[in-house]
Amino acid sequence: MFNQKKQFRRPDGTLYDPSSFNVRQYQEQYGPGGVPEGWSMAATTPVQSPGLITAIAVFTTALSLGMIVVGVWAIGAGEKLTTILLGLGVGTGALVMSVLAFRTAARRRRWLRSQQEH
Repeated sequence: MFNQKKQFRRPDGTLYDPSSFNVRQYQEQYGPGGVPEGWSMAATTPVQSPGLITAIAVFTTALSLGMIVVGVWAIGAGEKLTTILLGLGVGTGALVMSVLAFRTAARRRRWLRSQQEH
């Protein structure tokens, strides 16, 4: 059964609450998509380089377009409706995620430039 009582820890081992308020409080100081170095949401520190975020978005876009092509091919081949919906659904979902990644990269790049100006 799924356990929602997972505990999150800072790099020094102390517990912290990852609620949306606590995560978003760093956005002004560390920028869009940024967190303090070494912090994570029970994972490795997230990617914070705008160039790497853009590269991941390009890769995700290629995968999503491939899934959309598979969905369109399935329509032409007369495949089952589940195959068609799976291809188009996964492709569309991945395309939305890549758009969000491009948007985050642009916002992060803009934020970093504004920090250099100050």
